[in-house]
Order: sequence, then structure tokens, then C-alpha cells
Amino acid sequence: MPKSSAAPESSAEYTISALEAGLQVLALVGQFPELKIPQLATRAGMTRSKVYRILQTLARLGYVWFDDEHAVRLGSASLILGQQAREQYSLNQAARPILDRLADETGENIHLVVREGQHSLVVDVRTSPHPVRMFARIGRVGPLHAGGSSKVLLAYAPRDVLDAILSRPLERFTAGTITDAAALEQALRHIREDGTHVAISDLEEDTFSIAAPIFDDQGQAVASVSIAGPLMRLDPNNQERYLGLIREASRELSERLGFSAGLQLAEWSATTP
Repeated sequence: MPKSSAAPESSAEYTISALEAGLQVLALVGQFPELKIPQLATRAGMTRSKVYRILQTLARLGYVWFDDEHAVRLGSASLILGQQAREQYSLNQAARPILDRLADETGENIHLVVREGQHSLVVDVRTSPHPVRMFARIGRVGPLHAGGSSKVLLAYAPRDVLDAILSRPLERFTAGTITDAAALEQALRHIREDGTHVAISDLEEDTFSIAAPIFDDQGQAVASVSIAGPLMRLDPNNQERYLGLIREASRELSERLGFSAGLQLAEWSATTP
């Protein structure tokens, strides 16, 4: 299988030395929060002026700050980035055996998807062994209002995200794409009531996607998981079986992330069309 374009092989030809130096200094700040510029320069093997310029850039972006004693500490941007990395790493690690199992049980594509702002992002994939299958790639960005996993993420997104999506024209991808805001909101309400979604040819023609949300220990929908493939392989029996499998995968992976049935889901107030 060819390598994903989202993760190219490392090569010195494509590295940026200034960025490499900046990340080296940032890593040192994380390891040694009490150090000041001279000590950081010594450990980094760089001049003080270079480290100073790097730190000023990082401080402007919020990745570091200087305390009253002029020691350098990690800033809020580093905190957010670290939290995002922790969540994505723990999610992928927890999901791996579940995605493998779903792939074995169905023979179809399995997608693990997260929401990035107002778009969906594929973070893990199991590709169907069938010669006729859906296109799948880690790093693929998609709309939130179409597709199985994407629409599930929109159903559980914060109200401001939903309002932003509903306030602008909804792009049509196929004849099955919902482009009416009121109809979309009604569909999202149904997803929240049922806990799953069956998408039929609303993002790509002649395809299906059966998806469910993944919740964390705060009751937030941090991802969705889906079984997807050509519509010609989805008969009523398979649909019911896949719904059962995706519900079980959703429950198991959510539990691995700390969710329990007693937790309150993040609030989402749908208006009446």
C-alpha cells in the first residue's frame, strides 16, 4: 500500500533549520522550566542572541513566557497543543484494536474521524480488501454536513459550531446531500436521539457510511467511528448487523476514554424549524 501523503518520510532535504532550532529550544523549556536564556543557550549549543530571538518569537505566539526572575516557562499555546496531542494519541491507541476488529468483521473501510473547527479530519483508517471500495486516507479533510462520521460529529458539536454551519449555504455533493438548514438540524436531532447515523450517498455517490460518536470522560464527543463502503454491498441484513457492531464499538471505545453511562452528554439545544 502506498504511503499516505499526510506522513511523508523524513529527509534532511525538506527540513527547515530555523524551525528545528525553535522546536529544540521549546523542548528544552519543557524539560527545564527554571532555566534562563544563558543556560538554555548552553544546553542547546546555540548563541544567546539566537536563543533570545527564538524565545521572543515563541513568546509572541504564546508558546512560552518569562517569569519575574526571567526564567522561561511553557505558555498557554503549549498547554493547548500538548492537550490536543494527548487526546489524539490516546484516542488512536485506544481505538486500534477496535478498528482492527471492525475491519475483520465487516470487510469494509473503517474510519476514525475527529472534528477540527468546522471540518472533519480522518485520523485513522482500515482499508477494505475488496477491489471495489471507498477512497480512504488519513488526513483527509471533509465537510461536517455530509457523510456518516462527519454528520455525527456535527450532531454533537457545540451550538456555536452548528450555528456557523447553518448560517451559510450548504454545499451539495450528491443528490442526497441535505442543503436545507432546517432539514439538516432535524436530521442532527435524530442522530442525537438514536446515537447512530446511516448516511446513504450524501457525500459520494453509491456509498454508505454507518457511524456513531465516541465520548470522553467529560461527556464530549471527541470522535466518531464508521463502517463505510459501496452501496451495492449494503443489504438490510448487513445494515442491521453493522449498526449493532458500530454501537458496540462506540460503547467500548468511549469506555476506554473514561465515559460511563451515568455521565451527562455535552448540551446541545436544537431550535424548532
